[in-house]
Amino acid sequence: MAVDPEELESLVALFDDRDTVVTELVDNRLRSFGPEVVRSLRNRAERETDSARKAAIVTRARSLNTEFKLADLQDFITRTPGPLSLFEGSWILSSLFDYTLQRERYEDLFYRCSQEYLAENSDLRTGVENIRILNHIFFHRLKFTVYDVQLRDPQYARIGDTLRTRDGNPFVLAFIYLMICQVAGIPVELVCFPGGFIPVYVEDGKVLFYINIYRGGEIFLKDRLDTFMKATGLKIDAQSFRRRDESAMLTLYLESLLYIHANRKDEKMSAVIDRALNCLGPERFLTIDEPE
Repeated sequence: MAVDPEELESLVALFDDRDTVVTELVDNRLRSFGPEVVRSLRNRAERETDSARKAAIVTRARSLNTEFKLADLQDFITRTPGPLSLFEGSWILSSLFDYTLQRERYEDLFYRCSQEYLAENSDLRTGVENIRILNHIFFHRLKFTVYDVQLRDPQYARIGDTLRTRDGNPFVLAFIYLMICQVAGIPVELVCFPGGFIPVYVEDGKVLFYINIYRGGEIFLKDRLDTFMKATGLKIDAQSFRRRDESAMLTLYLESLLYIHANRKDEKMSAVIDRALNCLGPERFLTIDEPE
């Protein structure tokens, strides 16, 4: 439904009304416009000169955006036939946390990165050759760099920002790496274990080799798993490793965000992340709580 500017202005004038009945009526009417109302409120906030009124408009826009995007995420997870699009999932999550994010800009940022590899992709190469070329483009030409391994800074946890700056924590870089693999048709999946994950190259249903995002996409075979696990500081039996579908990357990313914001005592953001995780089901891969 198109947002009528005059009606929107009338609704905005009621934002400071403390009557709960009025608040509910205003919210219901805003929701009836659909997701487009978020853009309209964002544009309206940019024109507002009164700081208190502007803050009220921004708060309303963020709240509505959260509801619309969580509904989009639930619909995406439950109604998508076949494999999930990692790009689409990343867009929904990124726009959930940033109501100002524009899809055209987001698509352009990802296209610029993926096109670098797609221009050189070939079905005639072996899996190892394709991954080595991808690693060269991803880590050396595009200069994606691992930052904040300890997961402390939200700056390195936003996919859109990392597409722009090329600096991100291991979860963000793995997400973007797998997004490029998916659009290029490279059969890279995730093997998950309690506390972490490893990207793997799969052919004919079998894992051929492992990929270490922490070390420039280093390729290694199963006999070096112990070395990799020791580097993570985790003592995990390889029998507990499980291949997971695309939704695992969304879950891992959200868990990493929850860890960051929970440690920063950001209860509002943590609550939104928790709701997003619930859309993905009960399975979790990371240990968020510190041991007693």
